[in-house]
Amino acid sequence: MTPPFLIFTGKIIQTAARHTCLIFTACCLAFSLIAGAASSAAGSDQKTVPPLEMERLKNELSFVRGKPKVEGPWPREIRYTLKTFDFKTDTFQQQAKTFVLKKKPMRIIPHAVGVAEILWAICPRERLVAFNEFAADPASSFIADKVRARGPIFKSKQTELVIGYQPDLVFTVFYSSADFKEKLTQAKIQSFDLGYFGTIESIKEQILLMGNIVGEESNARALVQRIDTKTRELKAKVPRRARPIRVLYYDEGGYVPGSSSNFTSICKIIGAVNVGAEQGIKSWSQIDYETLLKWNPDVIIVPGRSKLKELLISNKVLSYARAIKSGSVYYVPSEYLRVESQYMLLSANFLAGIIYRQSRKPL
Repeated sequence: MTPPFLIFTGKIIQTAARHTCLIFTACCLAFSLIAGAASSAAGSDQKTVPPLEMERLKNELSFVRGKPKVEGPWPREIRYTLKTFDFKTDTFQQQAKTFVLKKKPMRIIPHAVGVAEILWAICPRERLVAFNEFAADPASSFIADKVRARGPIFKSKQTELVIGYQPDLVFTVFYSSADFKEKLTQAKIQSFDLGYFGTIESIKEQILLMGNIVGEESNARALVQRIDTKTRELKAKVPRRARPIRVLYYDEGGYVPGSSSNFTSICKIIGAVNVGAEQGIKSWSQIDYETLLKWNPDVIIVPGRSKLKELLISNKVLSYARAIKSGSVYYVPSEYLRVESQYMLLSANFLAGIIYRQSRKPL
């Protein structure tokens, strides 16, 4: 899950935010996926070399096709579990649901970046008839260049425009506005709410569910298999350590993610520890400098162009923190931190290139 101060802000609703506390005002680094450019974006003085080649990994996750099989019957009744997260109680809620499709959807609109990225990989792209503006934003999306080239693109509040595209299915998520969903219902446009997904396991579940809904089950299974294969390859290239590196993701307003966030999955993939989860945070929580010093992480990650790195290293309270003393505070482009799709592997690979660099001082 992405930072809490991004949620429910109408202007930036598709950034997959997770709380209502603050409005995100930081600008983001330009989209960069090749290792050398990514190194520069991270604010590093040394070249970051991820274990797997970034562009190749991105391509392998961007287009996946399984073995052709006889298509299942239509109409189709899909039984699934809708999973949501209650931020007030820090608990998950589950509800058994049934979704009926009379025919195979041929005009599909994803209302979230992560959903667009998944469908881009498993669904024939001519069936994707429009994209949200944030899927075209390099600071939020790994397919931004493709979306801008293909279009059309709509803004989050342009419900009438979405209706005008005459989709037969719109994928929404739990932070899609109630007004947007209600207007789709009034226009008799079928929508499917995917609910919560943030961890890599929940993303794989959603991939399979989406594959079933759009009639691309074999492609969905192939993408999940590729995620598993590339995860094993990445883990095999990560150095083994007697003590895992403890990484703190420190975001605007002093918010840090916990166990239910995407950052926990990113860390687990590469054998690191998300300090927020280690300290008992479930979703997101705000901490002060004294708490940060007490937790004393090995590495601190901050979003690109947030000026948080300079703020942290200049603070006298934090001058004794291990990450500050070792120079282990790094900028990471925002798209790697917000990711909620198969591209989470790109984020893990990128982070591995930062924390396992050979030139770093021993922890």
